[in-house]
Amino acid sequence: MQTELTSSKCRTKVAIIFCAFAAALFMAAPVSAQSDEEMDILRMIYKDQDLVTPTRSPKPISQVAENITVIDAEDIEAMNAHTLTDVLWHVTGVQMDIKGGPGSGTNALIQGSDPRHVQVMVDGISLNSLASSVADIGSFPVQRIERIEIIKGPASSAWGSSLGGIINIITKSPDLERRFGGIASASIGERATGDYRLDLSGTTGNFGYYLSAGGMSGDGLTPNTPYDAGNLYTKLTWEPTGKARFQLSVAYDKGGRGDGPVPSSGLALRDKFEYFYLTPSFAYDINNHLSLDISGRVFTKRNKQFVNDLGSGEELFRSVGNELNAGGSAKLSWRMGPSSLLMGADYDHGVLETAAILDRGQTQERWAIFANDTLSLWDFSVTPGLRYDHTSTNGDFWSPSLGITYTLLEKTILRAYAARGFNTPPLFDTFGDGFFSLANPDLRQEEVWSYSAGVETSAAGFIWIKVTGFLHYIRDVISTEEISPGVFTVINSGRQRRQGVEAELRTVPLFHTSLMAGIAFIDTKDRETGLRIPNFPRHTWDVGIDFNDSDILRGSLRGHYIWWNAERSNNARYKAMIWDLNLSKRFLENGDTALEAFFTAHNLFNGAQYLDGLFPNPRRWFEGGVRWKF
Repeated sequence: MQTELTSSKCRTKVAIIFCAFAAALFMAAPVSAQSDEEMDILRMIYKDQDLVTPTRSPKPISQVAENITVIDAEDIEAMNAHTLTDVLWHVTGVQMDIKGGPGSGTNALIQGSDPRHVQVMVDGISLNSLASSVADIGSFPVQRIERIEIIKGPASSAWGSSLGGIINIITKSPDLERRFGGIASASIGERATGDYRLDLSGTTGNFGYYLSAGGMSGDGLTPNTPYDAGNLYTKLTWEPTGKARFQLSVAYDKGGRGDGPVPSSGLALRDKFEYFYLTPSFAYDINNHLSLDISGRVFTKRNKQFVNDLGSGEELFRSVGNELNAGGSAKLSWRMGPSSLLMGADYDHGVLETAAILDRGQTQERWAIFANDTLSLWDFSVTPGLRYDHTSTNGDFWSPSLGITYTLLEKTILRAYAARGFNTPPLFDTFGDGFFSLANPDLRQEEVWSYSAGVETSAAGFIWIKVTGFLHYIRDVISTEEISPGVFTVINSGRQRRQGVEAELRTVPLFHTSLMAGIAFIDTKDRETGLRIPNFPRHTWDVGIDFNDSDILRGSLRGHYIWWNAERSNNARYKAMIWDLNLSKRFLENGDTALEAFFTAHNLFNGAQYLDGLFPNPRRWFEGGVRWKF
């Protein structure tokens, strides 16, 4: 008890000191300009671009204190990826619990977090379900993605509920260089697997357009996992003046899939989904230093889940869930010299309707105010942040953060970051009510204090290296408690500690060939008992080789391995590393027009790697296709 009180007092002092320090930094005057050379430090790996996810305001990667990974459209194309699941599979520090073949349900973990702790954003909208707080990344098509920015660790001071981290998807914008262009592609593979896409983009005067349509289907590469879905997306922009910009994004995704069998019960699971979102936005440069950004959002989800007899296929049970989330954001940015101050507010109104929840429907009001700054002080950049969140269901939360970067010898960046974060409980945990569960409207936010430090360098000239250590203290962890035989409720109980280290390296191309490797070691323990928590990844490995010669071909060989630390009852298997081979070759190149053929061998050596014996990974399978750019 004494240790707990001491620890609590220490955290309180840290928070007070942090807030005072942050306030001082907000009032500080600019000291020196950001050096252009700092953007060259990481150009070997990251493209020359600003990142928006850490503070919700563009800034160079040399000023980012968080542990971040960036994946762009060129990387995604080289993977021959179908959905967001394929893209995240080889990201160091991100672990994927995949339930089948392409399009299947997938849980994403960041540094061993619970899937509900990972916030997935696209065009300013959270894709996480109100019912479960988990996003359906397995159905998200990749052709509309321009870039993905992944923060590994809490991002609550900017984004709110995101205890484990955030996956922020930036979608493609109209091509400003052309009036008309696009990409058409088609791929076919084993078990009737197919993926067909068409993208059109261009700009006429002040008006720009990007249109995307696609469909993916397959008989299923594992038992009872067929998939069939289609998607539409458009982004329209209009810039009536050099200072004003209007934008509208609209998406519609619809499909169905099998979710695997339950042989012990003679059952088969499947679901149907329908997602629609709309995001209008307006940005205006008030002057050279001040800009305003206002955006709205509407996101609707309709899910049907079915339980069928495994033998006859007869439907035994179905459930229907409808979700609506509507809201908006306003941000005011001030830039002067090295200082970039952002202040903003978020508002969201969520509605969940399902028979499995108290009164067959519940609402959740959420609003927040936030502010952060990035100050460049000689070779340092300092990023204080502070956010206040209110929910109508689970109380309020303050999320401070402080990040520091230091540029050493122009080719090395040192980073340190500390933050307090939270995760709002799923509405089903707060209001779930049925034969086997009782609602608990007194659930509190899950809380984390997080610390990380690392180094990123290309000082050796021929190799890029990044190493990050992290420590997360989590309290008020949500867990299930049996209150009477066969009847359960959800409570806040227990404390956890997740700590570990990530290391990545990549070589510069030699004879068009480069090597890469990444490792993440994670130790997840119950702080009450000191025991390691099962069914969370212990360590992951990624290795690979890339070859890129436009006169010959482009290719990559990637290996991925997860040690799941699974309980014996899971019947898991993960002794093998999964290898994927991707090859592509361009033909008939002429200006902006090119025809490309591609081929992928998935699970090249036919390995088994899965957390749950009910959901084995697909064994070796092949696919190929063509891609026409015009």
